[in-house]
This record gives sequence, structure tokens and C-alpha cells, in this order.
Amino acid sequence: MDVRVALDLAEGTAVGREISVGTHSLPVILVRAGGVVRAYLNSCPHAGVRLDWTPDDFHDVTGEFLQCSMHGALFEPATGNCIAGPCRGQRLICVAAAPDTATTLIIADVEKLPASAVFRR
Repeated sequence: MDVRVALDLAEGTAVGREISVGTHSLPVILVRAGGVVRAYLNSCPHAGVRLDWTPDDFHDVTGEFLQCSMHGALFEPATGNCIAGPCRGQRLICVAAAPDTATTLIIADVEKLPASAVFRR
């Protein structure tokens, strides 16, 4: 099953969304960076916790990197690569990407994503 997500993001922003997947929801971070919009699973590769401190609060104090709320790992918004923290060298799981001009992002084959990524409501 494919899920379509409407995009309304300014460059350099990140927002959280819960994508409905039947009786489950998929927490994603929508990021517009470097001319591309990406959807990452809202799950730190180190501990599996959500990155946001509060709703839609994903950035570190500089506003340059995405930061994990638990252990402070820093991620590059354009790649999802962890550049500092306990999961350095790992990356966020990208579930979709689209050119900056796109108004809709398609997350394909949602049912094939890791079970740990999909939460029951």
C-alpha cells in the first residue's frame, strides 16, 4: 500500500507526522533540505526512541542538525547520517524522497517497513 503525504514545508524545516496505516500509525519526520524533501522514520537508530523533544521540535540549538531527544545524537537533515552521538556512523531510515518542487510525497509499500517502525493506535 502506498501513502501520499501533502507537503507544505519551507527549506530547512522538519515536522513530525503520524501516517495512518490501517489500524497502525507510522511516525515520520518530513524534512526539506538541499532541494529535496525526505521522510525519515521518527526513530533513533541507537535506542529506537522518537527524535522530537516536543511536537515538531527536531533541531539542535544551532538549527543545523536533527537531534535525538534521548542521548543528543546529531543527524544531517539532507542524508540522515548520524555525525555525533552513540549511533555515529548509522543513519535514519529514509522511507521516501521527492524533488523540492513536489507537492506530494509517496511512501511506497508501507506494509513492508520494519515492524518496529509501525505503532498500534
